[in-house]
Amino acid sequence: MIETDSAVRREVVVDVPPARAFELFTADMTSWWPADHHIGSAPIAEIIVEPRTGGRWFTRHEDGTETSTGVVVVWEPPGRFVVTWQIGADWKFHTDLVTTVEVRFEPVGDGRTRVRLEHRDLDAFGADAAAMKETFEDPGAWQATLRAYASVAS
Repeated sequence: MIETDSAVRREVVVDVPPARAFELFTADMTSWWPADHHIGSAPIAEIIVEPRTGGRWFTRHEDGTETSTGVVVVWEPPGRFVVTWQIGADWKFHTDLVTTVEVRFEPVGDGRTRVRLEHRDLDAFGADAAAMKETFEDPGAWQATLRAYASVAS
């Protein structure tokens, strides 16, 4: 059997130290997450990553509804965190679908940080795996999300 690497990897360098980069990424996601990247029927009011292993990653919408994205599986500030991404190809939350997003924060000198994002386990999308990888590789997906983050972080 031939194994293939289905992960999508993106990175950006920001002009803040790792602790600040981590804090902005996790505790202030609402300030930079692209407004059109959500699954709820109402606009985003707040994006929350609960700061602990087992914490929820979810969006609270302007109409008071909440939509889940996943859960925190690793919480190691300021170096990295790992969350599940449980949004299916139908752009709805699925308890039985688990892909993984890992974000690492690496110092690169002069108070700057390289932020590396890896979205893996895309085979969990089954028949939709190739299409979802293509979606996540699109410049308007993770790349645009990290660009938005970098514009706020720098």
